[in-house]
Amino acid sequence: MRSMTGFGRAEAEQDSKKITIELKTVNHRFLDINIRMPRTLGFAEEGIRKTIKKQLSRGRVDVFVNYSALGDDEKTATADLALIRSYVGAARAAAHDCGITDDLALSHVIRIPDAIVVSEEKEDEKQLTALVLSALEKALESLTDMRTREGSELALNINECLDSLIVITNTVDTKKETVAREYSDKLKLRLQDLLDGAVIDETRFNSEIAYIADKADITEEIVRLNTHISQFGQIAKKNIAIGRKLDFVVQEMNRELNTIGSKSSDMDITNAVIDGKSIVEKIREQVQNIE
Repeated sequence: MRSMTGFGRAEAEQDSKKITIELKTVNHRFLDINIRMPRTLGFAEEGIRKTIKKQLSRGRVDVFVNYSALGDDEKTATADLALIRSYVGAARAAAHDCGITDDLALSHVIRIPDAIVVSEEKEDEKQLTALVLSALEKALESLTDMRTREGSELALNINECLDSLIVITNTVDTKKETVAREYSDKLKLRLQDLLDGAVIDETRFNSEIAYIADKADITEEIVRLNTHISQFGQIAKKNIAIGRKLDFVVQEMNRELNTIGSKSSDMDITNAVIDGKSIVEKIREQVQNIE
């Protein structure tokens, strides 16, 4: 069991080039990947997404990529001589025609827009992609460790809730055995009072009681509830993405408790159902953060 909340950070460095990646994840119904990185690394985005999808199934993933060149930048400055000649020619012509002293110097020339063009050496996309993915793999490993630890904490809390739910279910199961008998005794006493000592048709009376008891019987719901509890425990042991399955099982637990509550008029069972629904809601809140 893994949580969807976590953080991971890692670096990778080669040939004076350094990549730093940070990953932050929170719960989300699906896998939602958001990448923030320099435009110069845009070619690595597809590889980042594919790598994350191989290791994560659910959650919002924020990816922060930082790139820095630690060595001397490979930049080249080139003079646009044709443009410079054109500017200088125009300036000197204006100076001659207007009678202005020609004080044109090199410091003026290099400030002419686009006179000096600076170009950077083209990045080795293959090398940088490999460096990005190397840092990403390390960051994912750190993230997964944290999500696993968080998942272990969630598992402990959920198991405590399941144990409490089992106790409540057993209480309801035990109580239901006496509900029909108590209801029969109360109804018989009431009828005797109403009939003022007249003889009750036991066959007819027992038939009616059996019909009512059948309508109010919660045995099937208790069996299904126990099955869902057991199923939840089995799924929770799997080391895969199980959040959606657990969420479905929790819904089924809640459905059975609702049915038990609607069928039974016994106050003890009603109170037990209320406690059970409260516990199931706690489990549901925990499940929302499971991958």
